This record gives sequence, structure tokens and C-alpha cells, in this order.
Amino acid sequence: MADQQLLMQAASWTPEQKALYTEVARVVVARSPRGRRIVAVDGRDGAGKTHLSDALHVAFARAGVQSFRASLDDFHQPRERRYRQGRDSWKGYYEDAFDLELVDRVLLQPFRMGGSTGFMTRAFDLETDQSVEMDWQTAGPDAVLIVDGVFLLRPAFRGRWHFVVRLEASDAERGARLQRRDGAHPLVTDPSHDRYRLAHEHYERLADPVRNADMVIDTTDWRAPRQVFQDRC
Repeated sequence: MADQQLLMQAASWTPEQKALYTEVARVVVARSPRGRRIVAVDGRDGAGKTHLSDALHVAFARAGVQSFRASLDDFHQPRERRYRQGRDSWKGYYEDAFDLELVDRVLLQPFRMGGSTGFMTRAFDLETDQSVEMDWQTAGPDAVLIVDGVFLLRPAFRGRWHFVVRLEASDAERGARLQRRDGAHPLVTDPSHDRYRLAHEHYERLADPVRNADMVIDTTDWRAPRQVFQDRC
């Protein structure tokens, strides 16, 4: 999306959205004023990860900070690999859906290296089930990379993020969003479907993303998102 289009999005923000997005960008820059920074936006399906990540891209642009967008959805494994444990397997969804090694090798590590090192923000087209043509990008010395996806605090990504945002939303609202977006999504048409639910429950037991995130945001009311402050005592 062109920068001008991104900036136009800000005109539709509510006061609550503007305040929150601006605050997230401010906190990230305040913590690491210089150098490359990677922000992870984590959450369950339908929590609003893409929406918020795009909004942060706008917020960084408004703050005069160069930023880039990437999504774990653009690093899926081929269908044969994704479903090797069965189409309904929750372990398969957690362990096999995404090419974690490729994400690290062509996106996270080269971005962190800085300089003129190239990185890729997209490697796979889920609809065609094929790899995409390599498109290497470069960034300035003080750029931000915003990555959205599920299971981003898993052990394989430990130490990769400079700042983690965890999104939470009610099951009813997430289901409504998935229905609008995907139509016959298993989470909507079959609430007993275990592939996604059990995978997320396993991840949350393993990584405790709400406690380990730098910021938790409730997006149940998308027009009035709010930061949730956790009791860490």
C-alpha cells in the first residue's frame, strides 16, 4: 500500500485509536531510539493483528520513522508439509503451518543485521500454494519492522523481537470477524473444531503471551481499543 494511502487511513481513526497507535509507536522508539527494531503483533485468529499492524505502520510514518510490514501468513509451508500430520491436527497447525527457519533466515536475521543487507517480507502465496519470486528489500539504519502472526512468542522466535504487542478479543467478536473475512471458517461453522483452538491453547500454556508481551491490547471494540495492564505480582 502506498504511503499516501496509509496516511489517509489516519483520517478515519477514532480519538481512542489515534491515541493508542501513537502511544505504541512512541514507546517503541523511546525504548530503542536508534538502530533496527522489530515489533511483533501476536494474537489468536480474528484478534485484529493485520489491522493493528497496518495502523502501526501509519503511526510510525506519522512519527517520521521508516517502517516495513510483514506477516507470518506470507511464510506458510507448502500444503503437503502443512498437513503432513492431518488436516485436523492441532499439532500440525502449530508445528508445520509456517516455515520458521525461512522467516528467520530471509527476514528477521538480515533485517537485524542492518547495513545494506537485503531481506524479504514475503516468500509464499497461500492461495496458489507456491513460493513467490524473491523480492529483496533494504532499509535505513533506524527502521522498524512490524510482523504480525500467530504463535510469535514460541521458543523458535525467542530473542527475535524488540517489542511484542499481544491482542485479545472476545470469542464472539473474533468469530464474527472471521465470518465476515473468510465465510465458512471452521472456527465459525464448527465451534467444536479443535485444530485452531487446541493449537492456541498449547501455545498459550507454553509461552504465556499475555504475561510476556510488552503491551496487551483488547480489540473487542475495534473503534475503541484499550491497553490492558496485567498484574505481574
